Amino acid sequence: MRNTIRTAAAAVFTASGSALAAPIPVTNFGFEANVIPVNTFAALIPQGWQVHDPNGILDQGIDAVGVIRPTNISFFPNGTTEGVNAALIFLAGDVGGGEVGLAQTVAASLQPGTRYTLRVDVGNIASGTSVPPNPVQFFNLDGFPGYRVDLLAGGVVIASDNNTLGASIPEGEWRESVVAFDAPPGHPLLGTPLRIRLVNLNIPGTPQAPGIEVDFDNVRLDASPTPPPACVGDLNNDGVVNTVDLTNFLGRFGGPAAGGPGGPGDFNNDGAVDTADLIVFLGRIGATCP
Repeated sequence: MRNTIRTAAAAVFTASGSALAAPIPVTNFGFEANVIPVNTFAALIPQGWQVHDPNGILDQGIDAVGVIRPTNISFFPNGTTEGVNAALIFLAGDVGGGEVGLAQTVAASLQPGTRYTLRVDVGNIASGTSVPPNPVQFFNLDGFPGYRVDLLAGGVVIASDNNTLGASIPEGEWRESVVAFDAPPGHPLLGTPLRIRLVNLNIPGTPQAPGIEVDFDNVRLDASPTPPPACVGDLNNDGVVNTVDLTNFLGRFGGPAAGGPGGPGDFNNDGAVDTADLIVFLGRIGATCP
């Protein structure tokens, strides 16, 4: 179980010793904890993960989650991206019957001023013939049923990659999905537990390309300080915070932030341009921007 838990020991540091990014431990991040024979697959719930099955379609037969260990076989000719195993979500029975996934709540909570970056390798398994001890049979795995990678806080999705790579992953290969979220001060979910969710969208394919399975590997979640804005208070982007910006700010004062939290004038990202933002702005008067 060499990769069962990623530890924070791999944190990246600057020369001065301050942390830039610290991995948040993900149990069984590479799905190596469940040992299976080479070039086989097994229907099981990977250690440390839970099933996400809102429509109750899993039977661990023709609709199953599990692990796969491809080594120089047509399913993934170059194997997995980390270790030897990957997670599989195989939905051949209830095609189009709803999404299914794997989820894990990590030992961390949403904190203000923090950027969370979730990286997951997504695989588009190719067609091929299974080998013993699995029953020997051909699997038409052409096509792709779509995927989603979610980052949640308190059970609410705060950031997601909804199949943005789906059309670009070649058969038998992997691509990295990246999901990022900056937690501002005042966010209503601060202090709630973080959760990762990996989903097979179960989008119906065609008889020739049924799109049955999605595979996942190398799940990484990092936390780092939120980068500062390019120049707080410079609302007209002329390189200086001055009375022109004050006029702009006062025109927005007392209303909701345009475009949502973090919009122009909403310096604390709470969705409103108010007294808290005025205090920030007044502290920036006269500042110049690089």
